[in-house]
This record gives sequence, structure tokens and C-alpha cells, in this order.
Amino acid sequence: MFVKPGFTLIEVMIALAVFAIVAAALSRNASLGIQQAVRVEEQTLAWMVATNALNEILIPSRELGRYFGTNREGYEVSAADREWQVEVRFVSTEDPDLKRVEVAVSLSENPDRILAAITGFLGKY
Repeated sequence: MFVKPGFTLIEVMIALAVFAIVAAALSRNASLGIQQAVRVEEQTLAWMVATNALNEILIPSRELGRYFGTNREGYEVSAADREWQVEVRFVSTEDPDLKRVEVAVSLSENPDRILAAITGFLGKY
């Protein structure tokens, strides 16, 4: 009896099934890696926007008195081809001449998801 060299149909189907399972697992991992990279990029850019917003407040200016009458301020900033929502809160401290400044940044399309938050202190004098 003569046996032909090669694989049977069942062997080929099992090999294809194994390959499909491995390919699906690898594509899922690649997708998660891309999502994580996008999230890290968003958080890094949001941190930069928050730091810039806090520094604009902390740099001495003639308008310093206006921050002591306000409790909250919100505005939009354009940076890195994105629109960011910046929320600034001024919180009183035990010292009447000192305010805690809390800056929170989110993407304008999803303002409920805070990507970065930073806190600083602002003195009246």
C-alpha cells in the first residue's frame, strides 16, 4: 500500500484553529497596548496643560486681587491639536491671605473624565 506524503484534512483544520486562537490573542494584546499608549499620551498632555494653567495663576500679575474674590473658574484651552477643559477652584485656607488653587483638566469632548489634577497655593502679597 502506498501512503502519500502530506497532511490530512483534520490535521490542517486543527493547525488553522490553533493559529486563529493565537492570532486573536495577539491582536487583543496589541489593541490593549495601543489603548494604553493613547491614555498615557492624553494624561501627559493634560498634565502639561494643568501645569501651564497653574503657572499662569501663580506668576505675579496686576490682576492678583481677582483670584481672591472668585471660587471657581472654567475655560477651554487648545493644545496639541486638542481642545481641553480647564477647571480652576480657589479654596480658602486657615490663613486669609493664602488660597489653595486646584486645577483639573479634561478633554472638552468628555469633561467628566478628569485626566490631570494639580494643586498649588497662592499668596495675597
